[in-house]
Amino acid sequence: MNALRRYILRVRDDERGAITPMMLMFVPMLMIIVGLVVDGAGKIQANDEAQMIASGASRAAANALASQVIADGSLLLDTRAARNTAMDYVQAAGMTGTVDVVGGRIVVNVQTEYATKFISVLGINSLSAEATATAELITQ
Repeated sequence: MNALRRYILRVRDDERGAITPMMLMFVPMLMIIVGLVVDGAGKIQANDEAQMIASGASRAAANALASQVIADGSLLLDTRAARNTAMDYVQAAGMTGTVDVVGGRIVVNVQTEYATKFISVLGINSLSAEATATAELITQ
C-alpha cells in the first residue's frame, strides 16, 4: 500500500507546473489579439469620425458659398470664406486638414490620430486616420 501511495504522489509531482508554459504563451497571445481587436475598432471609429467631419466641413463651406450667391445674386464665389468656414469646422472637431476650393467644388481632407489602448505596449502609441469629402455648389 505504501508503494502505491508513493507512486501516486510521485506521478502527481511530475505533473506539477505543466500548465505554466502553456499559460505563459496563451496570456500574451490573448492580450495581443484583444489589443488588435480593440485598437482596430478604435481606428475604424476614428476613420468614420474623420469622414463625418470632412463631409460636414465640405457641406458647411458649400452652404457658406450658396448663401453668398443667394444674398447678392452674383456668381463670383468667395473661396476664402469657404476655406475659413471649412477649416473652422475641422478645427472645432479637434482635427487638422486641408481645404481646396476650385470653382464650385470644395474638397476637404481631414487627418486625426487614434491613441491606442492596448498595442501601445508594443510601441505603437497612435494610429492615423484620414478622410476626404467633396461638396459641389450648383449655381444653375
